[in-house]
Amino acid sequence: MKYNTLTLLVLSASLLQNCGNKDNVDTLVSINTIEIRKDFLFGDSPEFQIEILDTINLEAPGNPPLTSIQDIAFSENFFLLLDRIHGLLKFDNSGSFLRSIGEKGEGPDEYTMPYAIHLDEKENAVIVADWQKMTVISYDLEGKFESTSNKLPGHPISFYKDNDTLLVVQETMNGTKEKPRQVLISSIEPKTLEVKNWERPLYGYHSNYTRIHPIPRIISRVNKAILFYMPIIRGEIGSHSDRDTIFRKQEGRLTPEYLLQFTGFDNALQLVISQVVMSDKNAFLRVVYDNRSYFIVIDLENNRPLIHSRQLFNRELTEEIVPKPLNGDLFYSILRDEENSKEDTEEKNPLILFYRIISPG
Repeated sequence: MKYNTLTLLVLSASLLQNCGNKDNVDTLVSINTIEIRKDFLFGDSPEFQIEILDTINLEAPGNPPLTSIQDIAFSENFFLLLDRIHGLLKFDNSGSFLRSIGEKGEGPDEYTMPYAIHLDEKENAVIVADWQKMTVISYDLEGKFESTSNKLPGHPISFYKDNDTLLVVQETMNGTKEKPRQVLISSIEPKTLEVKNWERPLYGYHSNYTRIHPIPRIISRVNKAILFYMPIIRGEIGSHSDRDTIFRKQEGRLTPEYLLQFTGFDNALQLVISQVVMSDKNAFLRVVYDNRSYFIVIDLENNRPLIHSRQLFNRELTEEIVPKPLNGDLFYSILRDEENSKEDTEEKNPLILFYRIISPG
């Protein structure tokens, strides 16, 4: 594509804190820049090519209505689905409902605002992140409550397994220029839910203009490096910035790995990366510009944007449709019945679509 460019920049900044220490800042050097031009977003693009492998229809008899799917964890014989209204649900691989796991409520064995799940089949357990209570709760796979953690430093929004260590990604609230919001990473012991690094989380990043929790997965592993994305909101002219950064976790701190450089966009218009999903070699961005959503595929191995589109699977972009990685080039998306939802009838449950992404040459 004639609009794709690659540059290598050397920057200095003091935006990171090391191991939770506010007084310790790092110099940021040598990051790969991926330029995303407005001309690219509005120009011609190759088609987004996929090979559909399988589907699961969640509209089976007896299934509860699924309003908004927060998270899914797949196993060989079943999968767990976190619904915003109904909580944590267990299904067999044909899509039939088996049981609820836990309940919504204020009790110590209940969750108030479940946000993410981690399946630990080795321990026959699932761990639920409760954003509102700032805790994580574990149940066995038959739904029996096992334990709950002490209060976390922040609101948990996702889990990430780093070898034998389970990391909990958290956010703080109500950021101001005097006290910016933070993203925190703490490790927990999966059996006991004991929070490690209690006084000093692994790291935190400060920004005056951030919004974290709408992005469900902000950590991934690409080319054996653990990557971390910090979104920046550009809704106001005063907070407008043309750069976002994907960081690499290195020895307990964040080092910049990729700079997403937006050029040619009108500073007076809203420009937001509302969702980022990273796989082994690609990043999938849902970008909102001037109140319209665009889907962008970025090649992280060659540092360039590949594809842009206003739709996926002939549907308008939603958080559920954006590709979620499984293994390698395997992904899944949640597809709802758009025709049925436009009518006055009760909305049907969606499909889970499994597919392989075919990278353009």
